[in-house]
Amino acid sequence: MRPVEQERPTIGIRAGSDVPADRIDQIGFGMEEEGVPSLVTRGGSFDAAALAHEAALASRLGVGVGVSTRQIVVTTEKLDPARPYLTFDVDADWTHARDMGANAARLVKRMPLIEVTNE
Repeated sequence: MRPVEQERPTIGIRAGSDVPADRIDQIGFGMEEEGVPSLVTRGGSFDAAALAHEAALASRLGVGVGVSTRQIVVTTEKLDPARPYLTFDVDADWTHARDMGANAARLVKRMPLIEVTNE
């Protein structure tokens, strides 16, 4: 990684090793649409909340997204890992992945969130 990239503030996206890259890309696209860059890493855990907390701790912006095959979780470095800010159960429905990415960016920008429901 180049020195400039190391200093660039990003929202961390930490995903389980079994999550397809195209699903992770959708989350990043949501952040990009809001003008906030992301950095994707892979983790060994399958717990989206734990992955999100790890990503938030590593992020200079203090916000992280954890992705498993079943959930997308958005949290901040200050929240308890067991009590994340947003949780979305994806199971087979990844239609709101981009919205969850946008919400992570909006959290950084202190803007109203996009409503995302499991209906």
